Order: sequence, then structure tokens, then C-alpha cells
Amino acid sequence: MYLALYRKYRPRTFDDVISQEPITITLKNQIKNGSAGHAYLFTGSRGTGKTTCAKIFAMAVNCLDPKDGNPCLECERCREILDGSATDIVEMDAASNNGVDDVRQLRDEVLYTPVSCKYRVYIIDEVHMLSGAAFNALLKTLEEPPAHVKFILATTELQKVPATIVSRCQRFEFRRIDPADSSKRLFFAAENEGITLDSDAADLISRLSDGGMRDALSILDRCASADKHVTSEVVRKCAGVAETSHLAAFSDMIAEHDAAGCIRLLSELYKNSKDMSLVIDELSERFRDIMIYKTAPNDLDLLSALPSEYDSIKVSAEKFTMGDILRCLNLMRECADNIGKTRSRKILAEICFVKMCSGYSAETSTAAHAVRMKPEMRVTQIPKEEFVPTPPEKMSRENLINLNKMRALGEETAKLVNEESADTAVSPDFEEPPEILPETPTAPSADDIPPIEESAAAETDKSPETEKKEEPTAEKGENKAAFPETISEEDWKNAIHKCDFMTMTMLEGSAAEISDGMLIIHSSNNMLVNNVKDEELTAFSKEISDALGYNINVKIVRESVPENEDEVSKIAKLLKKAKQLGVEIKQE
Repeated sequence: MYLALYRKYRPRTFDDVISQEPITITLKNQIKNGSAGHAYLFTGSRGTGKTTCAKIFAMAVNCLDPKDGNPCLECERCREILDGSATDIVEMDAASNNGVDDVRQLRDEVLYTPVSCKYRVYIIDEVHMLSGAAFNALLKTLEEPPAHVKFILATTELQKVPATIVSRCQRFEFRRIDPADSSKRLFFAAENEGITLDSDAADLISRLSDGGMRDALSILDRCASADKHVTSEVVRKCAGVAETSHLAAFSDMIAEHDAAGCIRLLSELYKNSKDMSLVIDELSERFRDIMIYKTAPNDLDLLSALPSEYDSIKVSAEKFTMGDILRCLNLMRECADNIGKTRSRKILAEICFVKMCSGYSAETSTAAHAVRMKPEMRVTQIPKEEFVPTPPEKMSRENLINLNKMRALGEETAKLVNEESADTAVSPDFEEPPEILPETPTAPSADDIPPIEESAAAETDKSPETEKKEEPTAEKGENKAAFPETISEEDWKNAIHKCDFMTMTMLEGSAAEISDGMLIIHSSNNMLVNNVKDEELTAFSKEISDALGYNINVKIVRESVPENEDEVSKIAKLLKKAKQLGVEIKQE
């Protein structure tokens, strides 16, 4: 049976693990000195050797004849663990066994002594997938397990592991595989498998694997199936990434603002089954190298590009300013964040290229929109009108009574203050406090207000005009005035504004007339015509009567609207709304 390269060339001793020397040396010393801990937490990105080191550690602590902290791979215990027949080495995938019942079962099993090995080792992979209850069930056992039990937890997302779990483990952080070490291991595997591997292809595979040795061997396995002579072109075709020449062409066309050329090349790559997200990622890497070269031209080791691409990076760096580079990187980052959320990946990539070629910037789009706005759409705020007090002769009877009471109260207060401050240095003359709003005109003086006694005011006969204008008080049961024979447009608008918000909205744009002792409302508002019926009409009539100041029955008549003509255009409605909000529309 064929065995995948990443499984076939998985390290079996600590010495075979690459790019993790600080971790492997520490674990070897602990095994040699007999000071191995009871709980470990291995963290790091995928393919960096976490699970591999956990299995090597399980073999080393149970090996009958360890070699300098490494398992011998020859004794009975090592062979059992290698072929997977050792029942004392338990691998648990927390992604599929993340419930509290799974952890409780594990907690019950640790009480039993090992069958054949010295230690029972539990390797819990992707431990961050455990539920909160499962973590709580694991706490006590993890802190004080039996002497024959050891735990090794592995995770790619340390931030999701509770601090109570982390504090009970020895934590080791696995770093990404160095590209040079990855290329060396790829050459070793290619030589043993009879594969011809070019150096630039090995470097490209190491870069595409993003520091994961398992991904690098998987890419090599795929490329070897296509061609036993693995070149960089073969790698790009099998991995679905763009050619170096394509990336250089994209950067040149962006510098020349050739959006059409970018879209044509993108369509060509799309027809060849290139992944649009990978194209954006690869181009982001190129612009990142351009940025690094422009910032530190002498530190070429910081570039992720191959040495053969350095000259192309230098030429591209001379065509861009740092502002353009950062702008394009931001646009590609935004595209990469959203491209996985849509099925129209090609369209999203095309939008990104058009933005990069046209000089679009999200930061300046709002300001540019304001500059491009048509003059007739610009608005200016109208200053608020100043408050002007009502003259006494135009005040209602009730307001005059209240004003007289306030005047009398002020005189009594001033008299008391003068009596209490007679023996002090304060002037005996009462001084009114300063106005709260200095811009507001002063209220009329007491001499200008005709004195009205409350009792006399109550006995004074009300004139017909006063009775008509006086606010009705339906709650107190007072009778409203008789309704007039006609109603003016102004009186109807004033009545509408006295209603609640919902009624005022439904009555907006309506007209009213009085006919045969009934108020007839003409409206084309479907909400008013369809909803105000039967029981609702009685309550509606009462609200309208309260607003008008007299009792009258209401009838609603639907007003027809021409088929091909709107009653009010959208622009007219917008202007009307702006006028209500106090906004002036200037047309130039």
C-alpha cells in the first residue's frame, strides 16, 4: 500500500525533528535525568511537529533502552508504539470528542495501571476544541494525575485554552519550519523516492507551505505524481498559484494604471483554473517584498521571494511610491478578507484590481465624494430662530393668571429677602437674579401686564372668539364649542400637527371640508383609508375633535391618484423633509 510522503518521512526521534532544537533538547534532557513532567502543552502552527514530538516523547519515556534521551526504536515497547498496538498510548482528537462525557470517561480510565508500558500517555490533539464543561472536568486530573499517567496537549490556537489549563502544564511553543531546513528535508525525501527536484522548486514549495513541513511534503507528493522532474513551473501548476512572470506583469500594469490589462490577465488565469484567492495572496506577497526592498534595500534576506526574483522586485520598487504600495496592500487585504465569503470570487478580484489601478483609497473616498458632489445637492444649516416672548395683550386668560401669580410670588420673596438682610452689608433693594439665557429678550415688566384677579377672571363672561381658540379639555368633561360651517386649510393643518405622530403621518397631504355636519377627509394614503374603519374610526373621530376643539363626526374618502403620475416626486419629498428639519437647500 502506498504511504503518503508526510507519513513516510515523519521523524521518529528527537534528532530527526527540524527547526525545533530548543524544544527537543529540553525534552531529551528531562528524559535522561528522569525529570519528565506529568503535563505538557505544545502550541504552534500546523505542520511544525507538535503531534510528532508527542509521539516521540511517549516512546522515549517508555523505551527500555533510550539513547541519549531518544527512543531506541528497537525494543518491544518502541515497536508496539510505532505500529499502533500499544493500548497505553491514547490519542484523542478533541475536535470530535469535545464533550464532558468524553473527558469523564478519560478521567475514569487514568485510574487503571498500564498494561505493558511504564506510563500511560494521553495525547489530546486540538485541545482548544474542548467545551467549557470538559475543561472543568479535566482540571483536577490534569493537576494531580496518578504517577503512571502523563498528558500531552496540542493546539494551534493557544488563546482559546483557559488559563487554568495552561498554568497546569509545561508549555512549549513550536516555531515555523525554517525554509532552508524545509528545503533540505525535501531534497532528502526526493532523493530517496527517485524524484528530481530543482532548487528553485524546493524553495518555492517551502515558501508555499508557510512553515509547515507536512504541507511541504504533501505539495512535493502532488508534484511528483504529475512529473518526476519537479520544477518551479510544475509546482505553480500543481499548487494553483500564478507564475512569477504573471505577478511581475500585474505589478507593472498596476503601476501604469492599466486596469483593462489586469482584468484580461486575471481572466486568463481564471480559465486555467487558478484560484483567485491564491492570486491575491501571491500578489500581496510580491507587494510585501516590494515594500521591504524599498524600506531596507540591503537586507535581501528579509524577502520571501526567490533570489532569481530579486531583480524584478528592484525594478517594480522603482515604479511605486511607498504610499501606493501601502494603498495596494490594504486593498488586497480587504479583498482577501471578503473573497472567502462570496461565490463570485473573480468579480471581487476584478474590483480589487480596478481600485488599485484607479488610485482608489478607502480613506480618501469619503472626502472625494464630498468634493464631487453636485452644487445643487450641497446643504447649509439654517440658524435657529431667536425666542420672542408673547406680548401681554396676546396672552390667553390662563397664562395671564399664572403670570400674575408668579409676579406676586416674586414680590413676596423680595420682601422677605429685604427683611432678613436689613442688618447685613447686602443692599436692601432686591435684585433679580441674572437671566439664564442672556440672548433671550427680557420678559415684559409687571407694569405692562394688566392685573387680573383670579376670582374676577373666573366670573368674566367668555367672548365667542376666546371660546373658539381655547384648548378643549375633554378629560375634565367640559363641553366643546359647536363646529363651524367651513374649515380653512390653515386650521386643518394646525389640527393635524396637534395629533399624535402616527395620526399626523397618515393625515399628511390630506384635505378636509365640512358638509352636512360631518368632517370629510380626502386622502390617497392607503394606510389611513384601509386601517381607520369601524371601531378605530370612533377613536379617530375623537382625536380629530380634540385637535379641532369641537365635536364632529369624521368620514374618510379615498382620493384617486393618476396612474402614470406620482402625487409628489421623490425629490419634492426630500426637499419637504429637509425643510421640516430646518435644512436649506441651495440650488446653483
